[in-house]
Amino acid sequence: MQTKAYTPIWSEEFQVRSFDIGLNRTMRISRLCSYFQEVAGKHATHLDVGYRFVQQAGMVWVLSRLYILINKLPEWGQEFKLETWPLGNERIFYRRDYRVNIGQETVVKAVSFWILLDLKTRRPIVIPINEDVLKANDGLYSMLMPSVDFPPVSSEETEIRVVKYSDLDQNRHVNNARYVEWIFDLFDLDILEKAIPAFVAIEYKQEVKAGDKVILTKEKINDTPLTYVVEGRLSSAKQVCLKSKIVF
Repeated sequence: MQTKAYTPIWSEEFQVRSFDIGLNRTMRISRLCSYFQEVAGKHATHLDVGYRFVQQAGMVWVLSRLYILINKLPEWGQEFKLETWPLGNERIFYRRDYRVNIGQETVVKAVSFWILLDLKTRRPIVIPINEDVLKANDGLYSMLMPSVDFPPVSSEETEIRVVKYSDLDQNRHVNNARYVEWIFDLFDLDILEKAIPAFVAIEYKQEVKAGDKVILTKEKINDTPLTYVVEGRLSSAKQVCLKSKIVF
């Protein structure tokens, strides 16, 4: 019986479409995150640990942390290659890296950490990833793990988002890319028109579902480089559901 040959690094080529771009005709960070999710899902399916496999087993993949290092963003009409690969798990957290290339130039690097949850107990589960794949990817880090702190947000500048249909994914939770849109909606247009983020860090702390109200708070913590922190809290329990840091 022939053994399935797994591809250690998943690679796809895309072109930036009109619905991918923002004010400055470069890809929105939220759309970049959507592409990350797309290729991660395809690779997980190829590795036999994708959405349908874990759903049938009563489990679900949940994004826990995402760190993005940006040199420049792909522009409208530009073709880019997106690569992704798993690097095994650190306790309950599964690491998956990404790299965006335009021609021979790497323009974006990213690291994500995922948790596999049991849908009944809501507790993390650890399952094996193909050993040959992990061995092939051993030490292949797209970027060094940044040391990121999220200072408490003390600003009174807040916005309330009520979770609606357009926010939800197939698991009936707020999609991770939708959170990114919420975050950048807090910024003044003149900042987003003139500057592209150099670094984005997001921690997803708590499930957010339809009807939930999320209080978003933003605060500038540094001028050089221009740095903001954003915090999201569920209005009902005052529980933190989202932390983010954006460096321009």
